Amino acid sequence: MKKVWWLAALGILAFVLFAVATLPASVVTSQLEKQGIFLSGVSGSVWNGAAQVVQSGAVRVGSVEWNLHPLALFRGRAAADVKLTRVDGFARGYVEARGSGRVVLRDASGSLPLAVLPPSFVAGGWTGNLNLRLDSVDIVDRWPASIVGTIEVKNLIGPARKPAALGSYKLVFPEQPAPDVLAAALTDLGGPLQLAGTLQLKAADRSYVLDGLIAARPEATADMVNSLQFLGPPDAQGRRQISLQGTM
Repeated sequence: MKKVWWLAALGILAFVLFAVATLPASVVTSQLEKQGIFLSGVSGSVWNGAAQVVQSGAVRVGSVEWNLHPLALFRGRAAADVKLTRVDGFARGYVEARGSGRVVLRDASGSLPLAVLPPSFVAGGWTGNLNLRLDSVDIVDRWPASIVGTIEVKNLIGPARKPAALGSYKLVFPEQPAPDVLAAALTDLGGPLQLAGTLQLKAADRSYVLDGLIAARPEATADMVNSLQFLGPPDAQGRRQISLQGTM
């Protein structure tokens, strides 16, 4: 009799595991819609699936493939290797949701247009391309608690009311012990403006502060040169102090 019960239990367990493993990916779409994320053209299973179109708010993100890590569920987390594909770019990496509004990214890379960012990040009609090489990112309540890696903005053009090609720039976030303030080294990667400085992200009031030195190169337009004059007199190397701050 005991053997029969064991066989029945194993049979039930096998059925449950099979049912869970083959759940269609479409069963999770309703949960994502509550977060303002809409998927269409969904295929595959919950564990290994794809969506032809993903839209977050007014932003059409692209197509997405994912491969969930089942063992993470035993730690109360949802984790997956995710790949985003667009006609004008891509992104891939390991994503883990740990609850309480915390999301962790690991080994993330990509090349995406600025248009994929929320309008609040690119207000004014700025265009360009983002190149990402991120070892790790911890996001808590939609704010970066830590970042290690490099972010490049290539071929920056703007604003829309009077667009100008401003060149390319790089932010390097090193490992840093202080979670309240994240600091990144900011440098240009060529273009009409020479820039070197520091960007700080402050968690307390979700603000940013950019301080640095900027100068016009020979290829800078007359409008760029004239704009820099409002920053004050240059130093011996022709550089002017620049300081910007605001909230995000």
